[in-house]
Amino acid sequence: MLMSGISTRRVGALAAVWGIVFAGFHFYWAAGGTLAHDPSAQSLADSLYIGFIAVLGLAGAAVAHGLYQPWGSRIGRRRLRTLARLGGILLFLGVVVGVGRWIAEGSFGDDGADGVVITAYFLLGALLFSALGWLGDVFSRSERGGGINALRTGQGLS
Repeated sequence: MLMSGISTRRVGALAAVWGIVFAGFHFYWAAGGTLAHDPSAQSLADSLYIGFIAVLGLAGAAVAHGLYQPWGSRIGRRRLRTLARLGGILLFLGVVVGVGRWIAEGSFGDDGADGVVITAYFLLGALLFSALGWLGDVFSRSERGGGINALRTGQGLS
């Protein structure tokens, strides 16, 4: 089954890579990069804000990495899962705001295809971090022999 192959390690690794790519693009944009971004009206404050968002992406990657590495237990899995939940919620809010703006304007406006791709990327991050935060216990049980398969049979509900 597809679900039986899911583990915290796999989802955590995907979320960590997602965070690194997210941070990379934001550092690039903060430095004045033009791919899918128009820096012509970008002030120093805008660049610093975009750089801060990049740092949050790296922090998210560290959280995701910590959820499947032994060093994460020193920080506390519960704390890391809470941070992953928060990250998932914030990314979902970003998607809602972006799509809501498109609906309010009646078009994609200046965003075009770049905006759709970026919003889809936000949605992917929201799903990955939400899965780590909200389903982390299920993934952990599946690595110990319970988890999603046990939930399907009713054994993991105790």
